[in-house]
Amino acid sequence: MFILVSALTTAPSSGLSLGLVFGDPTGLSLKFWGVGNGAAFQLHTGGGGFVAPAKLAVSGSLLFHATLTHQTPIVGYIGVGAYMGMYGRRDDNYALLGMQMPLGLEILLSDIPLDVFLEIPPIFYFTSGGDVGFGMSMGLGLRFLLR
Repeated sequence: MFILVSALTTAPSSGLSLGLVFGDPTGLSLKFWGVGNGAAFQLHTGGGGFVAPAKLAVSGSLLFHATLTHQTPIVGYIGVGAYMGMYGRRDDNYALLGMQMPLGLEILLSDIPLDVFLEIPPIFYFTSGGDVGFGMSMGLGLRFLLR
C-alpha cells in the first residue's frame, strides 16, 4: 500500500488518456485533459454492458475533478454529459438519448502513467418508442496517459 500511495499524482493539466471501460458501455475510454483548471472531457464507446446491455452506446461528459483530502490517494469528480445508445433484440430495436451526470472516483499514478476509475452516472433518457425514464449506469476502467 505504501508503494501505491507514494506513486500518486494530481490531475494532469494536459494530455490524452486511452484505455478500457467495463460497464455500460463496455469498450474504449478516452479522456482529454486540459479543458480547464481541474476539468477534462471523457468519451466512452462500446456495447454490451451489465445494467442495460447495448448494441452500441456512446457517452461524452465534461468532468470537474477535486482532491478529496490530502490524506487519501483518491480524486473525486462530477460532470455533465450526453448518452446515446441502440438497444433491443432482433424484432424490437430502439434508440435512447439521455443526459447524464457522472459521479466518480479516480486514482492517478505517477510512476506508471495510469489512471483507474469507478463511476456511477445517473441518466435521464428518452427512447425512440416514446418512453421517458431515469436509470443508473456504471463504469470501471483503466487508462494510460499519453503525453
